[in-house]
Amino acid sequence: MSLPSIIRVHQIVDYYYCSERSRLNVLYGLENPVTGELECGSLVHQWLEQRPKTRGELVLLEALKPYYPYTRTFNGFQIIGHPDDLTLLKKTRVQVVEYKTVDSQSLKQWKTCLARFQTQIYAWILEPILTQIGYSLAHNHKVVYLSRSGVFLKKLGVEHDPHCVERKITEILGFWETGEPLIKPFKWKCRLCPEVFKERCRVHEQL
Repeated sequence: MSLPSIIRVHQIVDYYYCSERSRLNVLYGLENPVTGELECGSLVHQWLEQRPKTRGELVLLEALKPYYPYTRTFNGFQIIGHPDDLTLLKKTRVQVVEYKTVDSQSLKQWKTCLARFQTQIYAWILEPILTQIGYSLAHNHKVVYLSRSGVFLKKLGVEHDPHCVERKITEILGFWETGEPLIKPFKWKCRLCPEVFKERCRVHEQL
């Protein structure tokens, strides 16, 4: 089965949670059920849409409208991403800000690594678009963690690294196309995996 021509950022990032789950999502359209974190994330997105914006931010968003949804073509695929927020560090220098809602005890390293990679991809997608409209991409971006009640927990810096992003995306596309090498996730991930994935999962067949 061939890969779809349109790939979304969350599908790429999911590879580092479970490579097999990400492959099944891309090839068969299997989706995770809505969780509490996703529901809280939707509330954060509503707040971001309504938050007061500076005049400079409004001008930036207006200039970006023709490019929405934000897309970058890579190796014949269209990579689509929707960053949570964009801020101006200087008059024309843009920073990507990603928000995550979590339990206060769930700031584990594997989760922060996924969030950093997601933010890096958003920055990579936006860089050529920003150049076309007269802006530049900041070198550093950030991930902001909030509790489910909206309380600030932590802020993480994210360095822009386009070469790393392209290397990782190439690796992930290769796995999706061939299914090899099969990387087994931690067993606790398998226990939590929705049944819709287990029906097709090659790892689950070996348990």
